Amino acid sequence: MTPEDRDAAKPSRAEELGPSQGSRVRRAVSIKDVAHAAGVSPTTVSHVLTGNRPVSEVTAARVRRVVSAMGYVPGSLARSLQAGSTSVIGLLVPDISNGFFAELAMGVEDAAHERGYSVILCNTNFDGDREDHYLDLIRSRFIDAMVYAAGSAPTSKRLESLLGSFPIALVDENVTGLGTALEVAADHGAGGRLVGAHLTELDHRRALLLTGPADLPSSRERVAGFLETFAGDAIELVGDFREASGRRLIEESLESGRRDFTAVFAGNDLMAFGAMAALRSHGISVPRDVSVVGFDDIPVSALSCPALTTVHQPAYDIGRTATTQLLQNVAVGEVPPAARHLLPVELRVRESTAKAPH
Repeated sequence: MTPEDRDAAKPSRAEELGPSQGSRVRRAVSIKDVAHAAGVSPTTVSHVLTGNRPVSEVTAARVRRVVSAMGYVPGSLARSLQAGSTSVIGLLVPDISNGFFAELAMGVEDAAHERGYSVILCNTNFDGDREDHYLDLIRSRFIDAMVYAAGSAPTSKRLESLLGSFPIALVDENVTGLGTALEVAADHGAGGRLVGAHLTELDHRRALLLTGPADLPSSRERVAGFLETFAGDAIELVGDFREASGRRLIEESLESGRRDFTAVFAGNDLMAFGAMAALRSHGISVPRDVSVVGFDDIPVSALSCPALTTVHQPAYDIGRTATTQLLQNVAVGEVPPAARHLLPVELRVRESTAKAPH
């Protein structure tokens, strides 16, 4: 028998006291009560509520149903809930290893900390099923609000999880179906237009577009903006915002015999780094033979060799602005009004772009 099982077999202090002054004392539901009703150990209940260790979805769902039916609230949260707030918000991002989302998270955390809030961070790795899992986890933690950076087009289950569950702010991506949400993002379309104009001014007329996932609005907006101002021909190749996909798309293009392009516009800086590595491995010089432009302006962009020309997104400001506005509404018990705030972008011209070769 484990220590947890032995603990579960002992009567609680309230049970030991028994009736008081002729009437039975009504004690609060304990974690052991939940464990007994769900047919699991108290440790498993704790793991479901905290997310500290993985629990099968079937078991987790059963535990959450019992928690809801019995009205169980962890002690630390009970004290907060009496005041009508847990002082915790959730932050869901698709790739915390990407410097853009790391800076965005800093903006969220700083704004939350200044208002006395803690932040639960969930990294989805651009995986829709993982997003669904984390949304279930976030709901079970009794959060006050959530900042959500979508990594894939939401499933109907995910939309149902988001709608009406808690006040929410969307960052970086719009989510179709959440028209009542607060949204803060950079102007992706304007960024694409800046890149198209820049490469046109450098006399490039044949370009590869290495996009992010086609179902993400940011990918479509960047491409649409680029095509508005680029004077030449462009071929779209769909990637996934990871460095490996930028490398793979260039490799596949070169291996297929497509070598007439003089410019590459990558959907983000990581894909641009992958593209430059692939070009270099084939003896193609950047920017002498091919110019490369990224999007995001993560800190390492200025340190790469050559330094990357890229569109600067104010990642920190996006996270801070969204969190500040979200918590201002939470503080007065209101749902944030539907609004879309587009923050300006700018093109940082560095060493990876040059005049097209003739």
